[in-house]
Amino acid sequence: MSSFAGRLLGTLLRTILLLVLLSMLLSVAVTTGTINLGPEERIETPDPIPDWPFVWEIPLETNDSAERPTPDDPDAVGDPVQTDPGTTNAGDDIRSEEIEVAVHERINTIRAGADSNHEHDGDLEELAWDEDIADISRTYSHDMGERGYFSHVSPEGETPADRFGGLYPAPCRGVGENLARVSTMGASDSEVVADQVVEGWMNSPGHRENILRAQWDSQGIGVYINGSNVYATQKFCGG
Repeated sequence: MSSFAGRLLGTLLRTILLLVLLSMLLSVAVTTGTINLGPEERIETPDPIPDWPFVWEIPLETNDSAERPTPDDPDAVGDPVQTDPGTTNAGDDIRSEEIEVAVHERINTIRAGADSNHEHDGDLEELAWDEDIADISRTYSHDMGERGYFSHVSPEGETPADRFGGLYPAPCRGVGENLARVSTMGASDSEVVADQVVEGWMNSPGHRENILRAQWDSQGIGVYINGSNVYATQKFCGG
């Protein structure tokens, strides 16, 4: 075999091996979710359990020594943000206040069974808007956005039940929380962003179950916009 033919064969074999390796890497990336080839919108949900809705009901017995959840990101920077940021925006057409209202209305449309994309068997009451709960939700979204973490448990170990303060265990005998983080990239207005948030929750079995729980009677939605990132906290109260 001539030296030219040998070099050509070697180049061909290296090319085949490279293609096989790239194919294997692509397969692993798609399988693990690193690369999403599907067309559907996705939202980020808290790690390490991306599908858990937080539901906390009054325990039959109080155990102060019980193990508390640990924060997912203990290295978040800075002190806790404890202020309601008010209305935040990304341009003139995407405003946090409008997203909150749109999410609230869409959730009640779904609970009423009037959304053909999310049918269910329950006969669920409309959730009242609770401004105190919305303030708590908005403050928590603000904290996550400013300190760069995303979890039901804060870096200090504060749980959703803790954040309810004097509202739990009365008048809220049961509480719940859904979180979402989406991007404003490609969104034309607040309605589009609100739809991304709600669709993400409804396409996640755990969050959908939380939204369709019969025990809830009120909710508060709090949204904080930081650059192109939108943090949404939905908190439920059941009396």
